[in-house]
Amino acid sequence: MPFRSKPGRQPGRETGAAMVEFALSLTVFCVALIAVVEFARFMLLWNTAAEASALASRLASLCDTGAEQESRIRQKVRYFVEASGQISVAQREDWLVLSYSPANCTSANCTLVEARLSQLQARLMIPASSITLSLPAYRKVQVREAMRNVIAGESNSSCD
Repeated sequence: MPFRSKPGRQPGRETGAAMVEFALSLTVFCVALIAVVEFARFMLLWNTAAEASALASRLASLCDTGAEQESRIRQKVRYFVEASGQISVAQREDWLVLSYSPANCTSANCTLVEARLSQLQARLMIPASSITLSLPAYRKVQVREAMRNVIAGESNSSCD
């Protein structure tokens, strides 16, 4: 039985329909792909901020207390957080808070160190838009370790 087209239709007239369907499907696929990639990048930023709070508490548990040392810790953690290029803390100082327990303790009698990161904003890189999402506050508690910049006459390399 030979191929016959439907009455009233000429063969080859539907070739444009396949191209239109392909274009629509490709558009939906590209949007979904960009969404998946940006979600993965946001999760990476989320993890980076969580690791930054762990780094801050670890450094604070190893090094002396005081404003100068806190400034060094803040600088190291800022570098770590801003390395992605999508999180910026600008010149604010309130994004990282270090606290020692018990209150008003010294390097000799502190037992715990807490680092809190808050008010971090993540910039997503979605084409033709500038979306900024707030990251949740992160809190990490670390048991006191050395809390000295000099140990047995040698410089503690973590505190430089």
